[in-house]
Amino acid sequence: MNQIQPSSWNSTFNISNISSNGAHYYQAIGAAETIILPSLIGLICSTGLIGNVLVILTITRSRKKTIPDIYISNLSVADLVHILGMPFLIHQWVQGGKWVFGNPLCTIITSLDTCNQFACSAIMTAMSLDRYLALVQPFRLTSLRTRSKTIRVNLSLWIISFILVSPVWMYSKVILFKDGLESCAFDLTSPEEVLWYTLYLTIATFFFPLPLILVCYVLILRYTWELYQHNEKSGCYNTSIPRQRVMRLTKMVLVLVGVFVLSNAPYHVIQLVNLQIGQSTPTFYISYYFSICLSYASSSINPFLYILLSGNFQKHLRQCMHVKTKMTERDVNNIENTPKSSF
Repeated sequence: MNQIQPSSWNSTFNISNISSNGAHYYQAIGAAETIILPSLIGLICSTGLIGNVLVILTITRSRKKTIPDIYISNLSVADLVHILGMPFLIHQWVQGGKWVFGNPLCTIITSLDTCNQFACSAIMTAMSLDRYLALVQPFRLTSLRTRSKTIRVNLSLWIISFILVSPVWMYSKVILFKDGLESCAFDLTSPEEVLWYTLYLTIATFFFPLPLILVCYVLILRYTWELYQHNEKSGCYNTSIPRQRVMRLTKMVLVLVGVFVLSNAPYHVIQLVNLQIGQSTPTFYISYYFSICLSYASSSINPFLYILLSGNFQKHLRQCMHVKTKMTERDVNNIENTPKSSF
């Protein structure tokens, strides 16, 4: 879960860190955490739920699944796992940090939510590498770019993500705080534990895959620019249809990566900043709430990016809608042609 706390890493803020002269901000912060933030996250997740279910059903029903389709469907599953755990966190926010669902569910929801961060980062990295191979090195390592092996790659990424999330299984639990509040939190009591866990999660899910993704796209952009210059000198601007399709898919993945970076960078930066500050200011709280909304917005935006930017996905969607329409018409005809009873 998106959580922050200087000592125990709880999903609710330690309001006592606010100075006495800023006590009048308590009500505003409480309203933001119990009303405004849950409402925004609920709206974002409702939209994302519809979009990701549509993407998964469309790709599942399509007859011919491409390699990008496999990566997109796995990203949608990861986003869906992210979204399905949100009602529990929203309930905890509305209740002022109180967790009422028990210790096992606390561990499961927190671990699945964190696993989503690892899985999304890993799938984004693998998809960027696949775009590099498809565009820049189309005739090399073709034996690795098959549908069966791509499915195996994604399964391996999910297994690795579940392994990397093992610290969350160990430390997430329902904790009784000094004020009597029982909250789902990470049981990290020392500053050293908070430091190492923050660095581990931030580096593994963001700062480690980010350079790999950027390198892939720097090489892709370099290749595209060289190809453009070659075409300009030769006076030939026509490219083959497969090449145009690869370029279109590459642009889509580039947009997805851009959304991934812009939506997750503020949250991870704030997590690192929180390690350095002694007292949390209202500006910091506002930035934190904004970063949470951004981090969950990517799960809601991604499905509609697939629909807008992927011509192949649009084709799958039209085919599914066409099949559904034909089935509906056939059912109506069957009803009309059914012999009426002469009782």
